[in-house]
Amino acid sequence: MSWFWLALAAPILWGAVNHIDKYIISKYFTGKGVGSLVIFTGLSGFIISFLILVFNFSSIFLSPVTALVIAINGAILVAAFIPYLYALEKEEASWVSPLYQLIPVFGYFLGMIFLKEYLSLNQIIGSILIIVGAFALSLNITSKLQFKIRPFLLMVLSSFMIAVNALIFKIIALQENFWGTAFWEYLGGFIFAIFLFTSVSLYHKQFLATIEKSQGLVLSLNIFSELMNIVAKLLAGFASLLAPLALVWVVNGFQPVIVLIYGIILTLFIPKWGKENLDRKFLTQKIVAILITFLGAYILFS
Repeated sequence: MSWFWLALAAPILWGAVNHIDKYIISKYFTGKGVGSLVIFTGLSGFIISFLILVFNFSSIFLSPVTALVIAINGAILVAAFIPYLYALEKEEASWVSPLYQLIPVFGYFLGMIFLKEYLSLNQIIGSILIIVGAFALSLNITSKLQFKIRPFLLMVLSSFMIAVNALIFKIIALQENFWGTAFWEYLGGFIFAIFLFTSVSLYHKQFLATIEKSQGLVLSLNIFSELMNIVAKLLAGFASLLAPLALVWVVNGFQPVIVLIYGIILTLFIPKWGKENLDRKFLTQKIVAILITFLGAYILFS
């Protein structure tokens, strides 16, 4: 299978995760959901680690130093969701998700420095257009153009941490093996979640309150969301072994388009699950941004 389709499957899943996270935070955990969700994110890593242990036991034997490095990398991945969730707490999913297009920017420079990965002129131009289109989706066009600095900085931090995580994962997976690297990364994320639960009193209280007071639907949605997140991360990680790191994350530029499509469907058919601003001015902005994104994709793969 082409690396492109593997990479594209990831934002399709992440787009759904964005809306589920937004729904859970805004409907049930306003002001108190970040700790719960980030701990759930880490704890869900135990599932994939257990499955690898059962079905691919021979792959997990890495050197102690390598296992420790990739476990710390798993902690970085879980920690990267903290600023993302704080940004999502205040903004629409269709505003937050485009800012993840900072990942290929960081990924390009990290890949160039550490992996000697270089892009062609067409790839650079196409990548820039995809990133510009994604950012155009995130601008708040009112009577006065607004740039939301706090959520932007939160997403800069989250994107950089994810880019670093992807770089370390690729380096070790190429040297060792994919499933062994995934095993120690998700085990590290699980251990980090335990650390957050035992050491951060606010997150401890939020997590216990979620378990005690949440309806079954909320917990089921959260578990389903985290499983989709894991599958998306594995798909993106495998694709990164077949293509330059920056290109794989540029394909994630389709995520804002996917998030918007999901948002429109929810607004029209299931508004209680999510609402998208369908004002003509905002839709025009988003359509133009989407066209720029697809033009970039055409140039990128022409």
